Amino acid sequence: MSATGLATAALLLLGVAATWLSCLGVLLMRDPYDRLHYTAPASALAPVLIAAAVVVTEGLSAAGIKAVLVAIVLVGTNPVLGHATARAARIREYGQWTVTDAERRQGGP
Repeated sequence: MSATGLATAALLLLGVAATWLSCLGVLLMRDPYDRLHYTAPASALAPVLIAAAVVVTEGLSAAGIKAVLVAIVLVGTNPVLGHATARAARIREYGQWTVTDAERRQGGP
């Protein structure tokens, strides 16, 4: 196997492993806020690794550029989607997304 093939295989293996570990974390966590933390590697690290594997194999051809663009979109939209999901979970739990007076009285860090 060539160096390019080994690099591609390693990058794909790392991308798939990050996704599998993220899925495992989502399955094992009970709280929706904890689950959100485990979605980050699958939506930020894995696309970058897989796009890098495509670029190593294809170079900066049309396929390589498209892979990089898809990775940029996924990495860029992950924080927005995570925030929207956390806000929806909070609204479902408390009926509103703002901090309540009871929570203020309890204090925090």
